[in-house]
Amino acid sequence: MVLAACGTIAFADNATAPGAAVRTTDDQTAVLAAMDRYLAAISASDLDTMASMQTPDGMNYRARALPGGGMEVLGRPNSYWVDPARKDGHTYRERYWSPTVLVRGSIAMVWAPYEFWIDGKTSHCGVDVFSFIKVGEAWHVANSMWTVEPDACPELRPSDPASIRPASRVNSD
Repeated sequence: MVLAACGTIAFADNATAPGAAVRTTDDQTAVLAAMDRYLAAISASDLDTMASMQTPDGMNYRARALPGGGMEVLGRPNSYWVDPARKDGHTYRERYWSPTVLVRGSIAMVWAPYEFWIDGKTSHCGVDVFSFIKVGEAWHVANSMWTVEPDACPELRPSDPASIRPASRVNSD
C-alpha cells in the first residue's frame, strides 16, 4: 500500500506499484462527495437525506474520555440518528478536513479530524472514521466511529480554513 498526500487529502491506492505516483481516483472523489453530502445533511438536520445515504443495519460508535480517566464507548444503530424523535430544536454543524481516503473495490473508508457545533458554538472536535459501501453507483455510509475531544480543537483545527469540508459560505467561523 502506498500513502501519499494530495494537497491536504491523503489517498491510499492498493493497486499502485511501490514508488509510483498516487493519483486521486474517481471513486476517492466520489467517496469524499458522499462524505460532504452526508455531513451537510447532518448540519441541515435533513434526516431523510441521511437515511437515504446510510445502510439501515449499520452501526456507529462514539468514544469519549471520562473525567478522571477511562473511556466511554457508546454504540448505536444508524437508524438512531434518523429517528424523527431526535429533532430537538438545536442546530448542528459538522465539518472535517485533511481526510485520508482508502478505497478497494466497493468498500471505502474516510478518516478525518472534525469539529462539531451545537447552536453556533463549538461543542467538541475529534476524529471521524466513516466506512462506505458502494451500492449500484452510490456510496452509502455503512458504519461510523468518532472521538469526542472537547479540549482537542486547537490541536486538530487546520491551519488553512479553506481546507474545511464540506465547503460553506464562511469556512473561518
